[in-house]
Amino acid sequence: MIEICDISKDYGKEKALNSISFSLKKGEITAFLGPNGAGKTTLMNILAGVLQPSSGKILYDNEDISANPVKIKSKTGYLPEYNPLYEDMYVREYLEYAAAFYLPKKEIQGRVSEMIETTGLKDEYRKKIGALSYGNKKRVGLAQALIHNPDILILDEPTNGLDPNQHQKIKALITEISPSKIVLFSSHRFDDVEGIASHYLILNKGNLVLNDRADNIASIENSFYDLTK
Repeated sequence: MIEICDISKDYGKEKALNSISFSLKKGEITAFLGPNGAGKTTLMNILAGVLQPSSGKILYDNEDISANPVKIKSKTGYLPEYNPLYEDMYVREYLEYAAAFYLPKKEIQGRVSEMIETTGLKDEYRKKIGALSYGNKKRVGLAQALIHNPDILILDEPTNGLDPNQHQKIKALITEISPSKIVLFSSHRFDDVEGIASHYLILNKGNLVLNDRADNIASIENSFYDLTK
């Protein structure tokens, strides 16, 4: 379990996050919703170790991640909204490069082949990344985030910009892999996570305004649309 404890992030006088607290559990897909500019990406960057909070702490299995940041990063897969990819590299070449940061050399080829199959890149892995469609670039980013079989998966707008068919396939894939992971799925659209999330968080202007189970979906949906009118 991950516990986010009173996390705040300040940029000068501007407060991007204001004492945010919640928990993330293994086997759950937690939807992280809010309008653009709510602070979702800032919090995910803190969770991934890209940013340091101004105050507060994050516990992973009761251990403060600031005490051993390399350990938590090795257990985390992160797909940013604008995932940076080396577009001159071939898909398989890039995934082998990413895998080499985490895996023993003898395991790389097998794991890359597995991720190509899992993420639906069987017809694309011989191509250069720059030649791929937007949807297939998302798949490469997801394969990279999963390459080391992380315990924690942080997904920032993973379905944004996809056509309806790609959208459903990515949601199905995330659902399939979720039982063994802690999954945080960020979106500014309710339908991105509807039907797959078991827990919902709504952030607005740096404040956590809702933290609820999917059992209360009607109330959650109304709260979300009230914020985005």
